Amino acid sequence: METLLDLRRRAKSINIDLMKKRLAVLAFLFILMNGKAQFSICEDYSKTHEFQNSLCATLNVPLAYGTDMDETIELFVRKFPAKQEKKGSIWLVAGGPGESGASLYPLIGQFAELFPHLDIFVPDHRGTGLSGKICPVEEGVDSPDGIALSNAEWGPCFGYTFSHAEYVKSFSISNAARDLDYLINQLSGSGSRYVYGVSYGTQLVLRMLQIHSSTLDGVILDSLVPLQDDQELDLSQRSSVVNDIGVQVLSRLESNKNTIDPPLLDQLKLVLEKSKSDDIFLKNLPNQELSQLFGMMLDIPMIRKEIPHIIRSLSKNDFGPLQKGIEDMTQFYSDYGSKYVTSAYSIPLAQIITASENNLRTQMKKEEVIEESKTLLFTSPLPKLIAENAMPTYSRDIYFAGVPDKMPPTLVIHGTLDPKTHLNGAIQHVEKLSTTNKINFVEVQDAPHFIALFAPDAFAEVVNLFINGEPLPKRLHDKNVSLN
Repeated sequence: METLLDLRRRAKSINIDLMKKRLAVLAFLFILMNGKAQFSICEDYSKTHEFQNSLCATLNVPLAYGTDMDETIELFVRKFPAKQEKKGSIWLVAGGPGESGASLYPLIGQFAELFPHLDIFVPDHRGTGLSGKICPVEEGVDSPDGIALSNAEWGPCFGYTFSHAEYVKSFSISNAARDLDYLINQLSGSGSRYVYGVSYGTQLVLRMLQIHSSTLDGVILDSLVPLQDDQELDLSQRSSVVNDIGVQVLSRLESNKNTIDPPLLDQLKLVLEKSKSDDIFLKNLPNQELSQLFGMMLDIPMIRKEIPHIIRSLSKNDFGPLQKGIEDMTQFYSDYGSKYVTSAYSIPLAQIITASENNLRTQMKKEEVIEESKTLLFTSPLPKLIAENAMPTYSRDIYFAGVPDKMPPTLVIHGTLDPKTHLNGAIQHVEKLSTTNKINFVEVQDAPHFIALFAPDAFAEVVNLFINGEPLPKRLHDKNVSLN
């Protein structure tokens, strides 16, 4: 018969065994979450020049932070080790939503030159690249069109989003921001920590700083998005933004030359009217709306300068310059990122995030978008694409339209002729951020969206000044984007 002492010893032994089992389970979960976080040589290291020294890692994070869901999702990160003795790290956060880190790969050499002592990390947002997807099968690398959706894959992908609605709702800005915070804290290593975000990436970085202020030495925001509750500059208003910038560009280009031709705006109006009423003229045009093509040309400085010539040529029924402009745009985007298998845009992710948080006119019909755009000379296809969303959405959380209470030293650099994130929106956003933080705001004269890409000289100059704690100018010029 067991004595009381024996029973106590046995109970203690059982408790120890239970504790060991619990620790084993916790250890297993830790391995599950972090076991793949070790960087190793990338499988595609030999495919492009910039990948040759890169390292890759895949790790699991919670699918939905702060909930009872125990599912995880994979995140992919590519690391480019410092060219010189490491003194810290910088994280490059891509735009979108829907763009993977591949949109920043062509700039790795530029960032490595700017930050030779920093490891460069480029993550794929959840839902993009080699990270977990909204439609795992249809957006898989091994699917017929790779991570892009083929025509035949849209139906199955659409069906999957509704049969896995809770899974899909986890692809929110806030969960993506928590991903970024986790990656920075887990993988950065020792030394200074910096974060660069562009376009939607600026929204994601600011959301991360709202949720949890990671220990950072500096933040660089390139082409800052407007505030989420800005009724005049949300994504449903993109055509109005594009038109405003297009009119400014034409006025600037026209003022640079002495000409006896009719004003460019008048010529463009006549050309657009002709494209809708003259069947013979219309047959010589591409399928896409002419105003949208002109809107797209505003993004690329070397093509933007050719818009007056294209307009004047179309006025004389000469379609050659237009065709050349389209070919140049196609070639630019092909040269920029087509060599990466993860370059394709995730339309499902873009639709879900946009409909949930970045479209303030969710009830708008496509017909209303068309009617609203009739008088515009430059337009965007985006408002029509996001109208009448049919995919699942998630609820806005407490961070919607908010700003961080506390921010590390921050640089905002923005183009004065940005047709995607309007300068006025950036100014208003900076004003709100500045109520509790010191924000350095620098404009680049005539620059479009994405300063690091299109105005690299100005970008390098201002970033060097910022990193070294030196005084910053209010405005910079860059010959790569000048309209003069």
